[in-house]
Amino acid sequence: MPETTLKSSNSHPDLYVVDLPPADMSGLISDDMDIVTRISLLVEESVGPLRTVLSGLNVLKALIIDIFCTSMFDVGKDLSIPVYSFFTASTVLFMFSMYLPVLDQEVEGEFVDLPKVPGCNPILIQDLFSQVRNRKVNEYKWYLLHVRRLCMATGIFLNTWDDLEPVSLKALKHEPFFLNNSTPSVYPIGPLTKQIEPVETEYDKGIIAWLDKQLKDSVLFIALGSVYPIGPLTKQIEPVETEYDKGIIAWLDKQLKDSVLFIALGSGGKLTSEQLTDTEKESDDLKVYLPNGFVERTNWVGLVTASWVPQVSV
Repeated sequence: MPETTLKSSNSHPDLYVVDLPPADMSGLISDDMDIVTRISLLVEESVGPLRTVLSGLNVLKALIIDIFCTSMFDVGKDLSIPVYSFFTASTVLFMFSMYLPVLDQEVEGEFVDLPKVPGCNPILIQDLFSQVRNRKVNEYKWYLLHVRRLCMATGIFLNTWDDLEPVSLKALKHEPFFLNNSTPSVYPIGPLTKQIEPVETEYDKGIIAWLDKQLKDSVLFIALGSVYPIGPLTKQIEPVETEYDKGIIAWLDKQLKDSVLFIALGSGGKLTSEQLTDTEKESDDLKVYLPNGFVERTNWVGLVTASWVPQVSV
């Protein structure tokens, strides 16, 4: 699907897609290897072919790379072209990432009680993505390597804008850490959105039809995305809940008093593999993933879906 989408982009007059020869990854990756490690190794093996392609271009103004393609900074240096990094996540995550090398140096063992990241509200451990919660694994080591290299960028593009994250963007300009730590210039270029996303399935059409029946400004849409971890203690057979789980449930219950609730669990809104049986992993039964009684409490005031929804259409 991504390859088809990329190739279809050739119809845009300002975009030309170049195919690199496939890298030989035999012996480098294994079935149990995690995604950041896989991508990083693939990029490392693609540096040579990309260098050859770029060297053959007549006019080359700049190179824009993903966070996991930081080995391309060396290519830009060799070819004397500026290299920018497009950081697609939030400004807060960018700030945390820039500060991660300091945390790695100053904090011993795993991150338990994080020191305050300059310019950010306190960050809870459970809010961190999995790649930085275990410092012993390769995922953490690769991510740390990539963010350490970000200072080599000519600039950082962020998919955000001043009205969305005014406090964080202001902190990047005024916090001493970011001023004195060789942080590249930051350019908020958002919002960049996918403009076309056709409603393909009858299920999607049903969701849009349901939304069309709701009053204007009455729906609270919660999309948990592809990596949101629903805690193990939301599972029905688990008798105890943590304060974190209770906080989520209480917040959701409060919203029901004021709004119609629309929750999209996405592909990662389900419990992690070690918390589910094989049968449950394939189940679309919402009761497998949500707190006991939650589906019944929200049934008459909202819509909860266990799959992706057409977000642009929504």
